[in-house]
Amino acid sequence: MKRALIIAAATLGFTANVSASPLPDFPFINVTGEARLEVAPDKAKIQFVIRQTAAKADAATDAVYKQGHDLMQFLAKHGVTDTDVDAAQINKEAMYKDYQDRTITGYEASQPISVTLNQLTHYVAIMDYLFKQPQVFSIQGSFDSSQREQVERKLSEQAGADARQRANHLAGAQGVKLSTVFAITEGTGFGQLAGDFGFGGGAVSYGMLRKSVEMADAGPSLVLPRHITLHKTVNVIYKITP
Repeated sequence: MKRALIIAAATLGFTANVSASPLPDFPFINVTGEARLEVAPDKAKIQFVIRQTAAKADAATDAVYKQGHDLMQFLAKHGVTDTDVDAAQINKEAMYKDYQDRTITGYEASQPISVTLNQLTHYVAIMDYLFKQPQVFSIQGSFDSSQREQVERKLSEQAGADARQRANHLAGAQGVKLSTVFAITEGTGFGQLAGDFGFGGGAVSYGMLRKSVEMADAGPSLVLPRHITLHKTVNVIYKITP
């Protein structure tokens, strides 16, 4: 883990006529504090859809059942349990000759599936398996950290401290003093005020990529992120006094 640069934006606001404004009706300073931290991911979620077509509805549905059964057997060999798999209800749609001729020519059965990996040891092998299955579509993988809650709690504190520091600097530059906190939010804004100043929420981004250990000696392969960036934003409105 390494601490990334903390940045913030601050604005000084005085309001007079606020009969139709969402802004506070007293002198205030609005600041946005941010904190980021790069962490190595240790878990992932894979989402995809099994989709089968056949001339008859039962054949399409049975094909989805079979592929799902084969998938569960494969996942079990890679340490994935039933509780790590979340499958939605199977959906069936009729296929027609064309938009004008509504003669049914076959059926399509599909089932969205989500797989949670509590460790990344077999991520590449599972993704490689899914990519090579002819009737698996819309494959997406996302990464996360099992320490997210603890890290984000610390980031919230750092972002709050950053916001106060920015507010103190801005107030001092204008010859005023900070008073009490009027409002504070984490990762969201204050109605129209948020739109005016472009408040942003927490985000996850991906860093440099690397090959997985299990594929290190192979040819071209899937890659895992070296890190993900956890981000917290704190928006604060301080009352100010001369």
